[in-house]
Amino acid sequence: MGEQQHSLTSPARGGRQLDPSNPSWPAVVATTVRLWFERHSHRSGRPTSRRTRGVLALSAVAAMALGALVTLAVTHQGQNSPSVRPSNTARSTTPNALQIAAANRSQAAAWIAHQVLPGTVTMCDTLMCTALEAAGVPAANLVEVQNTTQDPLQAEVVVATPAVRSQFGSRLASVYAPLVMASFGSGSERIDVRYVAPDGTAAFEASLAPDLSTRVTAGQQLLSNKNVQASQQARAALLAGDVDWRLLVTLSALAHEMPVHLVTFDDSSPGAGPAVPLRGAELGAARSGSLSAMLAFLAAQRASFLPAVHQLAKNTSGQSVVTVQFDAPGWLGQNGP
Repeated sequence: MGEQQHSLTSPARGGRQLDPSNPSWPAVVATTVRLWFERHSHRSGRPTSRRTRGVLALSAVAAMALGALVTLAVTHQGQNSPSVRPSNTARSTTPNALQIAAANRSQAAAWIAHQVLPGTVTMCDTLMCTALEAAGVPAANLVEVQNTTQDPLQAEVVVATPAVRSQFGSRLASVYAPLVMASFGSGSERIDVRYVAPDGTAAFEASLAPDLSTRVTAGQQLLSNKNVQASQQARAALLAGDVDWRLLVTLSALAHEMPVHLVTFDDSSPGAGPAVPLRGAELGAARSGSLSAMLAFLAAQRASFLPAVHQLAKNTSGQSVVTVQFDAPGWLGQNGP
């Protein structure tokens, strides 16, 4: 019985519950017409004919019906109009801070695995060390930052994540690791790969000017070799002292053996500081056979001057070249070999 009572008093699906205390629409119409006639008769002071009463009644009913239709249409439109909700598209497609941090770690780990000299001791926080291992860096080459770690001097490279920057503060750059070799991301989630100066920041920065001057002199000597042809970009880099010491020494030795066309100098170090020299080059030759001879020469170098990359390739102009690249960090601030 309780269930039956509930079914009778519950609103129909998709509709509203009827209130028995409210009169029906026909009752409202009849009452309104009756009151209108009484007022009209009272004001006019004379009885109204049957025909006139009929016309007036029809007019009143028609007006009220029109009002009812308008009200019904507005109500129906309001019920069926879809609600406007704010779009979540931007929120769903914009990466959050955790995703940005993970992407920066992944990029930094891949760069270190492919660009840093194997065997280089690298300091990192827990998450960064995990990412480096996943990228192929041996765990034996990693030093994890602990709460008690006072400085990064156990390592040759330190990966400056937000956690590491918080650990060492401003001393990281001003005392221990002055040079950014590569950088990934921006803002508070930025990750810098820093070179740890063995003798500290002050001594390293003091060595930069004489080291740059010596590289400029070496570049001028290379350009004076009759076996060397250089593009405008390559010449500018040599005269500015922007080329890595290992490239300068290797190219000087190569030019004594055969003609060399210096197509370009480059580097795969995003966000590197201005003091980081260019570690890569594209080398051309007048004859295709000379490229094979260049590769044989490069492969025969002793360990200190053995490039990490030396291979045949096509550059963006479609020219056959030998690409050569040395690992980071190289001889930084050493004023030559």
